[in-house]
Amino acid sequence: MSAGLAPVGDVYDDQWKALGGWFLGPRAENADVFISIFQEVFEEHVRLRKNYFPADPEYLTEEIKRSAPYLSEVEDTRACLMKMQEDMAGNTPFFSPRYQAHMLWDTTMSSLLGYMTAMLFNQNNVDSAASPVTTLYEQQVAQQLCDMLGYNINPRRKGPLSWGHITSGGSVANIEALWASRNLKFLPLAVKSALMNEDPNSEMRACLTKEQIEIGLQTRVLVYNKDEKCRKETALGECTSWQLLNMDVDEICDLEQKMYERMMTIGAVDVSNVHCIIKAESIMSLGMLNFFRKHNLDHSPVYTCPANNHYSWSKAGTLLGLGYDSNIPIALDTHFRQNLVHLKEVLEKYLEEERPVIAAIAVIGSTEESAVDPIKAMYELRESFKERGLNFALLADAAWGGYFKTMLIGSPVEDEILTKKTDGFVPYCKLSPYVEEQYENIQLADTITIDPHKSGFCPYPGGALCYRNNKMRFTLATFCPVVMNGDDDPNLSVYGVEGSKPGAAPAGILMSHRVVGLSNFGYGRILGQCTSISKLFYAMWLTVAREDDPFVCVPLQDVPEGYDIKSAKKLVMDKIAYKPLSEIFLCKEAKDFLTLCGPDTMINTFVVNFKGNNDVAKCNKLQIALSDAMNIFVGSDSSRVPLMLMQSSFGAKAHGEGLLVFKQKLGLKLDEEDLNVMVNTCMNPWQSNESAFEIGDLFRKIVLNAMGRIEDEIVPHKFVHCEPKDSMGDSNTIFLEYLTCSDILEHHYQASVKVQMSNSDKEMIKKYRLICKRKGLPVVFETDGGVHPKEGSLNLNLYDLLHRKDIEIRMKFHNDPAGNAVSFKVVDMPRFQRLDPSPNVVYPDKRKYFIFGDSNSTLITHVIAKFPDFQHTALLKKRPDYLTEQMLHLGVLAEVQEVEDSLVPEEEKTRLPLQDQSSYVVRFKGELDATIHTTIKVKETVHFAELGEIFGGIEDYVEAVAEEADQQASSCAAS
Repeated sequence: MSAGLAPVGDVYDDQWKALGGWFLGPRAENADVFISIFQEVFEEHVRLRKNYFPADPEYLTEEIKRSAPYLSEVEDTRACLMKMQEDMAGNTPFFSPRYQAHMLWDTTMSSLLGYMTAMLFNQNNVDSAASPVTTLYEQQVAQQLCDMLGYNINPRRKGPLSWGHITSGGSVANIEALWASRNLKFLPLAVKSALMNEDPNSEMRACLTKEQIEIGLQTRVLVYNKDEKCRKETALGECTSWQLLNMDVDEICDLEQKMYERMMTIGAVDVSNVHCIIKAESIMSLGMLNFFRKHNLDHSPVYTCPANNHYSWSKAGTLLGLGYDSNIPIALDTHFRQNLVHLKEVLEKYLEEERPVIAAIAVIGSTEESAVDPIKAMYELRESFKERGLNFALLADAAWGGYFKTMLIGSPVEDEILTKKTDGFVPYCKLSPYVEEQYENIQLADTITIDPHKSGFCPYPGGALCYRNNKMRFTLATFCPVVMNGDDDPNLSVYGVEGSKPGAAPAGILMSHRVVGLSNFGYGRILGQCTSISKLFYAMWLTVAREDDPFVCVPLQDVPEGYDIKSAKKLVMDKIAYKPLSEIFLCKEAKDFLTLCGPDTMINTFVVNFKGNNDVAKCNKLQIALSDAMNIFVGSDSSRVPLMLMQSSFGAKAHGEGLLVFKQKLGLKLDEEDLNVMVNTCMNPWQSNESAFEIGDLFRKIVLNAMGRIEDEIVPHKFVHCEPKDSMGDSNTIFLEYLTCSDILEHHYQASVKVQMSNSDKEMIKKYRLICKRKGLPVVFETDGGVHPKEGSLNLNLYDLLHRKDIEIRMKFHNDPAGNAVSFKVVDMPRFQRLDPSPNVVYPDKRKYFIFGDSNSTLITHVIAKFPDFQHTALLKKRPDYLTEQMLHLGVLAEVQEVEDSLVPEEEKTRLPLQDQSSYVVRFKGELDATIHTTIKVKETVHFAELGEIFGGIEDYVEAVAEEADQQASSCAAS
């Protein structure tokens, strides 16, 4: 890389620690740094405004600022902004390690600060006059990207100079790349047509002499000669249309200049005028239909893309008038990369038909399969076809994968692996040898799309397009580029799709490049650590399903060569799972396994299936259920989504043989059904291995819940009212605790639910509470279906009853002879968990309880391990010390220190462990992962029962309520 252009990043002994200064942090650990820097920048901005012609008058006077309208509008701004911030709290927390879904994570502090600083100036990079600073920033960013990707930016070096610019994103960049390729493809025909116009009144004849036109037509171009079966220099005027449609990109770029130079040997040439005449003959001026008619072209042009290409490529075809079907999908191999055998077959067909091929697209990091296409082999394939008369542009879509090239720039300092615990240590993991080879050859592409707002960790909008040959962009210009101020003219947007665009975007990217650096000490270090994490997640997905689990989890990528599934899982469980990263990377076998396993570019794709299921439709339902449980939707509470993954779908036609092989590994039918998949993008460079496997434990619980949602039958369920016996609060919200039972699988749940009720239903509940209180029984409700405002009564299983936001739950008083019922709306659910069906579950050493509540009450409920066990829910006197209101709202898992579990004799396991009006020491994880020991005091037991095949503690409820009802009836009759 050219010295002094693209920053390479600073080098440290503990390189991983540098990342701490690059991000705000998952818990805003650098908030003070960020605020301090921006405050300094903002104060400089204020000084700049004040010092610009300081003699100018002040417009917002103190009198205005004291006025009622002014104060009202300022307060309105503050109130509206705070309301917006409140709304924004409902956004997906991309900054959290719990977010493992889309290609989004935190942005670098430098890019945010740079963006915000430039945003204060509201620069518009449509014109350098409207953005004299940020247009130059855009030029710098583009040159840095070209340099980083391996393109030539040095005029003294042999070969064409590169060029690039910022776009709003990869979609626009891809569209522009195909647009430029199409225009370039047909340019030689336009040049020849303009010169051969024999009309004596034509503009060309008016500005060029007959001799100049003739010498222009004699310009030598390298084309394929069918008779001699080789490429041969031929006069432009003697070339056939097919020959001109298959010229080299660089030769087309130089064609006009080469022709002008020949013409100038016999006289002056008005270059700008001639160029405009040629442009009038171009496909961009005439349009597809007129151009093809004029040149008697019978076959519409095509371009090839891997079958998993981004939808922007199809958009490009329709926008350019090529048609949706002009995008020819190339089958994928079993690694979900572009299948070169199929690509060769397609190109052979079009060579035989003499159909123009505009471009072949290579995806460098697909967004679902994380696959890197074999761009080196694609380049070699193009070169071989070029020698037989078929030529086309090679375009790289590296929107996601572009910045991974930084991992190959420079020699990373070997991490000194410490045997002791080191805060924040995450090792650097290299790309696989295959992937490295593709990045070492990415500069062979004629254009490269790259998105700083993806793996560049910069704010939106920030995409980019880089051209290997800067002249390729001239085919897009809406004016003659020659009359501009040369190649360095700062007006960038005249060459692209967009007009107005924010100068803040390149400012943010430039800042990030300068601070972080485009080498393996900077961005390469971030992505090297993320690569390590992605390999660890692959190992976790490979082993997350236990041998006795009712489901399987299968990653998309095969285990490395030399391993089978059994040996790979054994290695993971023995030498990787739950172990510190420093220990893993000291083990050569584990380190080598991780280098070779997993995705090409940090995105793990996998599928969870019911064990023994071969039905694709049922498997797809499970992925949808998992996605619903692990995503935030409009109106949902992000704090109730502890893990976020993405769900996508693999089209059977597009993914071909690779999908059939994958279905076979899952035990599914080898049919033509599309397959839903789960996607895990690893963009958090700090994820510890222990936490990755803890995420696996959490995911396993989510899977069990999702399986219940799909398989559970519709049966009645019972809940107990969690309120003090003496009184019922003023609030219309109450907590209900699910009554677990071992009789059927549908009752193998624990759930704590906060519900809302109407005033009338509340009064009805109060009456029944009195009956239950007199008999010493809990208030128990039994589900009677859901009620939808439009669809009416619905029969739903437990999962849907509690999770659907658009219904109310109808509940009867358990076995009430009068059949009275109330309706509840679920407003919060601190806990919902299907019991672990594994026969290998053991009782914990200490009894575990779940503590939750709100400002009105604090509850504690026993966590059921397996049957036999007991259910115990109690009210605490107050929120325990060191348990914040937010953590109480979320709920915490606590161990009761005085009460052991696994050591208690089996026959005593159902004895009430926590007595009313007694105090106990509990331990739980508090804020910032701190281990908290504190005291709780039990106020009163809400419900306690042994768990069996009947609902413990409520068997006498029917008789008690019936007896009370009979007494009331007798009393009414007597009166």
